[in-house]
Amino acid sequence: MAISSLGVGSGLDLNQIVGDLVNAQRAPREERLNEREERIEAEISAYGSLSSSMDGIGSALSNLADFEPEQSASLSNEDVASVVITGDAPNGDFNMDVQQLAEAQTVASDSGLFDSTDEEVGAGTFSISVGDGEAVSLDVEEGDTLNDLRNAINDADAGVRASIVNDGNGPRLTMTSESTGEQNTINVEVDGDADLDRLANLGDPETVTVEAQDALVTIDGMEITSASNTLEDTIEGMAIDLEGVGQTSVSVSEDQDELRNGLESFVEAYNTMVSETNELTAYDAEEDEAAVLTGDSTVRSARSRMSNALTERSQVEGINNQTLAELGITTQRDGTLSFDTQRFDEVMDREGFEDVSAMVRDIAGGMEETLQGITGPEGLIQTRQDGLQNEQDRVDRQRERLDDRIERLEDRLVRQFSSMDTSVAQMQQTGDFLQQRLGGGGGMGGGMI
Repeated sequence: MAISSLGVGSGLDLNQIVGDLVNAQRAPREERLNEREERIEAEISAYGSLSSSMDGIGSALSNLADFEPEQSASLSNEDVASVVITGDAPNGDFNMDVQQLAEAQTVASDSGLFDSTDEEVGAGTFSISVGDGEAVSLDVEEGDTLNDLRNAINDADAGVRASIVNDGNGPRLTMTSESTGEQNTINVEVDGDADLDRLANLGDPETVTVEAQDALVTIDGMEITSASNTLEDTIEGMAIDLEGVGQTSVSVSEDQDELRNGLESFVEAYNTMVSETNELTAYDAEEDEAAVLTGDSTVRSARSRMSNALTERSQVEGINNQTLAELGITTQRDGTLSFDTQRFDEVMDREGFEDVSAMVRDIAGGMEETLQGITGPEGLIQTRQDGLQNEQDRVDRQRERLDDRIERLEDRLVRQFSSMDTSVAQMQQTGDFLQQRLGGGGGMGGGMI
């Protein structure tokens, strides 16, 4: 290590000389280490990009390997009904004619019976039942108002919803059944004083404002009656919600779009990988400049394995088309894939959705295994990245050893030049002394002669 007094004796800038000598030893070695480190970091980053593009393929393949055919229903008139597939529904078309929707009964107290919602309704027992259900009894006490009775009904879970409606002649107590269908009529029994007895006719025909009725539907000529507007068991594997009166056709089929979209996603992910590897291995002949992974055997091997996997045949029996190419997915001259969806639809129509789905699952599963050999913990990319990390570790150790050698060199040079500087200083002092002595001695000699 240089010291501030170095060079005092000789008058030379020995610190600069030591620094130059040390740098002459350090610079070329350090430059080589830096170049190796930059290359390693660039390759690690490049393999990270390659791995990401392979992960995109893996995600698409996983969706295809796990693909399960799903059915969907389409309606010509969605104002009439909606359909939800709940199981294995039969494929095909059927016509539906909704003559009437199921309705919940509503009853209302007589008009003009009450002057305000705070009017007392009397005292006694107020019992409610819906259809064949058990009656729910409410104790109405002295001082209870129309508001209180409404709230008590709603809190009793009696199968009805109570409201108060003012028709211009005063408030009226209304009750609407929570269940649709003509069997779910509202029945009221009152056992109380004369004031409460005013509500005893609730449920009688004259108090009905909305009739309870069943839904009436014709499906392909068959008449169906339902207390609910949801038909859950009418057609196996589907639930039909009736929305309005009218006619509609219903078409049930497998959702071919989902499988087609899954294959398109795979093609897009594969082409992204091809584009990524082309960029990482490019060579500019005019500039004589190579990309970071130009000529890399790992990239070539990964591309080759994926390309070969594209041609694998499905092991599913009973289907004529066994490869992706026969489904319309073919390799172009530049290595990218194209997807002929028209050919795919033709194969789908000919072979059937179930068989094509099974074939795609089988091929995708095989390609997942191939991809695992590329991106897995023991795969090509990870093995190469581990090798690069080991190389980086060696560079780090070499850099540490270089620092140690340079430090020892600098210490040795400082000692050597310090010793030289001291010797020069001593020689200078001796010269100065002799010069002084010789200069004085000349005077004495002249006197003696």
